Amino acid sequence: GAEASAQVPWESPLLVGPGSPGGLSVLMADPGAGLGVLAHWHGRAQGTRLGLRFGLAEAPGDDLAVFGGADLSGPLHSRDQAFPLDVVWVTGFGMGAGDHALISIPFGISLGRGFAAEDAWIHPYVSPRLVVDAFLGDDRRDDMDLGLVVDLGLDLSFARGWGVRFGASLGDRDGIAVGLAFPGRS
Repeated sequence: GAEASAQVPWESPLLVGPGSPGGLSVLMADPGAGLGVLAHWHGRAQGTRLGLRFGLAEAPGDDLAVFGGADLSGPLHSRDQAFPLDVVWVTGFGMGAGDHALISIPFGISLGRGFAAEDAWIHPYVSPRLVVDAFLGDDRRDDMDLGLVVDLGLDLSFARGWGVRFGASLGDRDGIAVGLAFPGRS
């Protein structure tokens, strides 16, 4: 985890819950190396959903790093009386690059449920996942690792329209993001 945090991971936090809103989110983020900004677009498809992200963040040594990638998710289970949560599979591919590069491939699940009350909607979720990391360009560390990451997420909306998103990564990644979500057109 500590060595991965010396690079800038593209997917921490992943921000993919089974009911997360489609559209564009703009967030202040610390993906684990330093403060930055993240733009995340998430499709609205009912089946497999595509997400794209791009960001800039401080890297170790006050350098600037870029990160970006694509995430995919799809339904595994819709809540019912036997199990009250929605479940989707999640995966993706992306890279963070500064002085060195970190290519990461996450795969796991995301469990959550949305709740509506009058003019508000809240959607908490948790996403346990494995992450395959490939470190490139660092003579001291040209190898691959497997890590365990758990994301905690929360999507809030107080009216039809924009909302607030929060995500945090724990485990072999430490990352946090908070910002605004603007839904795409139906």
